[in-house]
Amino acid sequence: MNLENSGYLWLLLVIPCFLFCSLISYKEASNWLYRFAHVKKRPIPYVVSTLFFTLALGTVIFSLTEPKVQYTKVVFNRSGIDVAIGIDISKSMLAEDEAVPEEGKKLFAISNRLNCARYCAINIITALRGEHVGVFVFAGKGVSIVPLTTDYGYCQYILKHVNDATITMPGTDLSQAITTGVSLFEGSSRKTVKTIILISDGEDISDDKSPIYEAAQRAAAQGIAIYTVGIGMGQGVLIPIRNSEANIEGYYQDEDGSYLKTRLEQDTLKSISTITGGRYFRARDERSEDGIVDAILKRARTIEYTRATEPAWFYLSPLLLCAAFLFFIIGIIAGR
Repeated sequence: MNLENSGYLWLLLVIPCFLFCSLISYKEASNWLYRFAHVKKRPIPYVVSTLFFTLALGTVIFSLTEPKVQYTKVVFNRSGIDVAIGIDISKSMLAEDEAVPEEGKKLFAISNRLNCARYCAINIITALRGEHVGVFVFAGKGVSIVPLTTDYGYCQYILKHVNDATITMPGTDLSQAITTGVSLFEGSSRKTVKTIILISDGEDISDDKSPIYEAAQRAAAQGIAIYTVGIGMGQGVLIPIRNSEANIEGYYQDEDGSYLKTRLEQDTLKSISTITGGRYFRARDERSEDGIVDAILKRARTIEYTRATEPAWFYLSPLLLCAAFLFFIIGIIAGR
């Protein structure tokens, strides 16, 4: 036990004074009662009430010293969580059917899927508190651009300043995206809760979805949950080509000269999340980034890697004041 204000202990000297005054009062009351009524005052109620009044006084004085005891507290350790954020940079992400929020237009002048994905990733990183985060991009293959780190400012800087017109590539292989996300956790000696966030329109270069689901199952087998964020609309839209001055000068075409159309494939993204125990979100939903982080934390709280112990202090003053009040009430009742 530790006393923060031990100087108040000298007030305990008041207790002997209180007992002396109480004894004198009892004798005077007894004498007056015997003189006028020839009845002797019973000592037992006096002794009991005086005892509890003394306990109340001592307890109040002791509470002023702010006593506290140390114990071991189990806390939620967010640094035991690793998050890999993957952003789809395929050509379809240049489609302009997704609006960047007003506050995001200060960073990204053009409202398209890619900039919306980058803004979403920035907000997710902003909501983190101690977790390790890595960033990768993917299209036909995945590339890690920021390894796991707690330097959130650097991650956000990279996401803000990459030129969206130069990084996009044709086609998306979601199985490669999952494999790249898993690779960010390799070589880490720490036991952590591992999470991948894929921000994509869900379109894949192959009509066969089995490689995607097999990659998701391999991730799930390693205890990795994948949260997916859908970007775009469910109806086909054209993909604009912008020049260096950000003006639209045409639209992407296939080899036959037909205009390419792209749409959000939610079912694929939902299946990836379901297989790995994650969740699917829409980027356009209000506060979706906070919802993603909350979902990650909710899952992490059930896993022992995020539990840590630390010394903590329990202050006894509130309990002592409650006890003093109880002693005072008992003293009054006993005295009657």
